[in-house]
Amino acid sequence: MHHDEGPGLRDQGRNGRDVACRGPTQSGVDTVTDGENLDPAQERSEERILDPSNLDAERHALGLRFLQLLEEKELEQIRDLALELSPGDLSETLRPLNVEDTARILRLLPPDPLAEVLGEIDNRSLGALFALLDIDEIAEVLEEMPSDEAADILSELDVAQQAEVLAAMEEEEREEVSELMRYGPETAGGLMDKEFIAVGEDQTCGEAVALLRRMEEDELEDIHSVFALDRAGRLTGRLPLFRLLLSDPQAHMQDVMEEDPLYVDVDLDQEVVASFFMTHDLVSLPVVDHRMRLVGRIMADDVMDVLEEEATEDISRLAGVSVEEFGEKSAFRVARSRLPWLLGALAGELGSVLVLTRFEASLQSVVALSFYIPMIMALGGNTGMQTSSVVVRGLATGEVGFFHLGRHMLRELGTALLTGLAMAVAIYGLSVAINGDPVLSVVLGLAMLLVILLAAMVGTGIPLLLHRLGVDPAVATGPFITTFNDVFGLLVYLTLATLFLDLLRGGAS
Repeated sequence: MHHDEGPGLRDQGRNGRDVACRGPTQSGVDTVTDGENLDPAQERSEERILDPSNLDAERHALGLRFLQLLEEKELEQIRDLALELSPGDLSETLRPLNVEDTARILRLLPPDPLAEVLGEIDNRSLGALFALLDIDEIAEVLEEMPSDEAADILSELDVAQQAEVLAAMEEEEREEVSELMRYGPETAGGLMDKEFIAVGEDQTCGEAVALLRRMEEDELEDIHSVFALDRAGRLTGRLPLFRLLLSDPQAHMQDVMEEDPLYVDVDLDQEVVASFFMTHDLVSLPVVDHRMRLVGRIMADDVMDVLEEEATEDISRLAGVSVEEFGEKSAFRVARSRLPWLLGALAGELGSVLVLTRFEASLQSVVALSFYIPMIMALGGNTGMQTSSVVVRGLATGEVGFFHLGRHMLRELGTALLTGLAMAVAIYGLSVAINGDPVLSVVLGLAMLLVILLAAMVGTGIPLLLHRLGVDPAVATGPFITTFNDVFGLLVYLTLATLFLDLLRGGAS
């Protein structure tokens, strides 16, 4: 398997220490189907630019064209059409297609373009594609990918297949990917890549520039800074490329670099990394181990993936669905993923049934009490959803800080008090107009106020408590909050009604 030495450049500095760089490769361009060679310069020639204002229609038309060509078995036209599209446009065009058709199309691409697309497609299509490739072909494609994406894709394979693919990879890429796979998938280590440039702090700018000039063009696309290391490999500084190019070639890195650069620890949670990126408006960020040795870097596009992943996870929990069903085409699998949530909600609502059973005598005595149960439960549930959604978002974005939890709790309770009073007055007026019973109307007004206050406390307090315990607060939203408020809202309402039972009987008679 052909593999040029671009990604493994090593340059001996004047002190005998390595000037090391990592970068994606531009190796063999044989197609994975018939071994027919393509000129690398033509792999992305005449890229088709889709109209941003009409993307859905254009991608739909392209998808139909791919299906037509598959039916006609025009493999060369399929490959040419796929190569005209950017990786993002191609992945979005293929998304509506079934996994078998997607795999058949991607199977026709040369390793380098295929590597660019693999990071964009779903896992089911990825599995179908790998089923069509042998181990050497999978290894060749992964070698063309950035190390972090290769590690992510490799982790989707079973253990035995992982070992076979790693064994087939070039030693340098194998070591990098194996190292990345040792870190937790939701940590900075699992997020970082190994495509960075680092030089000794006592080497010259001219040596660093000479290293850059030996690299291929595509290897420099995502390089924004050169990192400086001491003799132990510890991060001591960074130098943006524009400053490196403007510096005196004889100047030493330690004299022109930015000292004490921002960095993150390799074990830091990816959500904290994403927040750090946004706070400092970063494009890339070095990652260090516990000895401050540089082990990788994180790019802004990786952080964007984290933000999308976390938003999808939070939305799924708000709605009471599984993350896995996004993009799923099988109704059976979607139903299977939703059933546990619905069964959990059903079990929780048994609490409401028990509460109603406990207060059966009160409901039989004053039947009008039952008319307002849906209203009490709905407004309590909506209040809980409102407050919990605001709190979960605030915790995710850092707007709700640990040292200001009390302030936020007071704000939510104040809001609940105002809205509760307004709703209590409204339901009192409606009840008087409908039933003409002032005692029942007072009970309804008090119950509405207390239920909204309780719902706000639950919707605010539970996410904050879970956050304090290190649990994702998004689990407190959706069906959980709604079910909790249904049960306790009923309990508050019917308890008040029972306390006022004699007065209510008199009003009813």
